[in-house]
Amino acid sequence: MKKLISAVMILVTVFALMVPAFAAGSTASGTEMWVNCADGYRLNVREQPTVKGKMLTRFDCGTKVTVLKDSGKGWVYVTTGKVTGYVMKKFLQDRKPGKYEITERDDRFVAVSPYFVCAKALNNKTDTSVGLRVKPNKTSRAIRRLTAGDELKVIARGRVWSKVVDPVSGQTGYVANDYVAAV
Repeated sequence: MKKLISAVMILVTVFALMVPAFAAGSTASGTEMWVNCADGYRLNVREQPTVKGKMLTRFDCGTKVTVLKDSGKGWVYVTTGKVTGYVMKKFLQDRKPGKYEITERDDRFVAVSPYFVCAKALNNKTDTSVGLRVKPNKTSRAIRRLTAGDELKVIARGRVWSKVVDPVSGQTGYVANDYVAAV
């Protein structure tokens, strides 16, 4: 009898440990999430949970959605209160993306007559400043860290980022508009 009880207890324990593992891939109904697409693209909202489903609209990066149902196949049924449909779960995250986390697309930059800007100090510390990045996104690799006063030549501007040429390294990169000032 003790062996039977022990076997049952082991099975119950194993089952209890497996349930969270299976549930981890699922998103609970009512969960609030935010859209964050790569390269500033918009997220397609579809009638059915497939890329062949009729497209209803597109959500901008940073749009807040509520999950109504998780299909379990990489798609979730969401609503904004105005629009309801299926989106690919991989383009949602559990917190609102920051202004500098959303990558701007190259085709959204407007070429300008080149002009010079200098890097601003971060948190009033003149020895630290913003990163000069390979892509217009704060999570992309930094070409180098700028210090307050470093000059850059702006060749194109986006909504949040500027495309610049670094006279020190000769490389083209991106810097956040809020962290530079015209010379």
